[in-house]
Amino acid sequence: MSITSHYYGRTQNGEEIYQYILENAAGMRVAVIEYGCVITNIWVKDNTGELRDVALGYSTLEDYELGGVFGAFIGRYANRIEKSRFTLDGKTYELEPNNGPNHLHGTFAKKVYKGSIVDGGLVLRAVSPDGEDGFPGNLELTVRYTLTDENALVLDYTATTDAPTIINLTNHSYFNLEGQSSGSMLEQTLCLNASTFTEGNAETCPTGRILPVAGTPMDFTRAKPIGRDIQAEYSQLQMCGGYDHNFILDKEPGMLALAAVARSEKTGITMETYTTQPGVQLYTSNSLQNDTRPGKTGGIYGRYQGFCLETQHYPCTPSHPEFPSVELRPGEEYHETTIYKFLTE
Repeated sequence: MSITSHYYGRTQNGEEIYQYILENAAGMRVAVIEYGCVITNIWVKDNTGELRDVALGYSTLEDYELGGVFGAFIGRYANRIEKSRFTLDGKTYELEPNNGPNHLHGTFAKKVYKGSIVDGGLVLRAVSPDGEDGFPGNLELTVRYTLTDENALVLDYTATTDAPTIINLTNHSYFNLEGQSSGSMLEQTLCLNASTFTEGNAETCPTGRILPVAGTPMDFTRAKPIGRDIQAEYSQLQMCGGYDHNFILDKEPGMLALAAVARSEKTGITMETYTTQPGVQLYTSNSLQNDTRPGKTGGIYGRYQGFCLETQHYPCTPSHPEFPSVELRPGEEYHETTIYKFLTE
């Protein structure tokens, strides 16, 4: 794998941002910027040998600053924290509400990281100071991206803290295996290694009930078109306008295992997702049409034009102690790995 870098732009605060291009022997390329650790492009060869950019995104740094979270590194807590508060060691912390009354994702997607090339991978580092977004503890963050010659994009996250805190990190790439400007992805197929999911309330925060997918439109245990059941008369889908749910992966805690397989028959591109995380949030870009900033080819992205597989811990875990813990304490290291591997046939 080779890595090159070039000047990408300057933030509104005057910080210089560089873009790094990772390229493997097979010709696959991945572009990453220091702003938000954003994966701006993923070029994969289709079944004709043509390179297709399968990651939605913007064409300018300004759009990444002012727009959504395409391709970004998400935290300090990915997904929602109900009512924007949590209690840890008997103390209640108030967070910034940014999704109605709830806290969603945090601000890591808008943070500037320092990139460097280390041992054949791209390493990006930053510090989240004590009190940022209301979270306790100074958090030291390391994000590492590696591209193997087997077309596997490896995402490694590590973090340490100097005070007890909570943490939940993910990547928020929107994928379309026919190309980022190709329109709807609803005919592309998806299989999830998940026989249960966390039921959501009207604000998509978990109710605490874990429901089986069998016999419902939530069942992706066998590959099916993503859009086959998306309009079903099923309350969990109707309240979101599609899928925006945490699926519980059928695997051992902490084990790196296959979580999902997505495929486009049109391009022959398959994407396998592996992770050490216990869950994956399937989001079908139900509100993407509300983002009026232009995509990479100039047009406005539409609803259902991309799908997200956000590997993570469960939403609202501090309100549900029965969920896998998201606590991080001094002397411990948070470490999670996710791999997006691409195959073409």
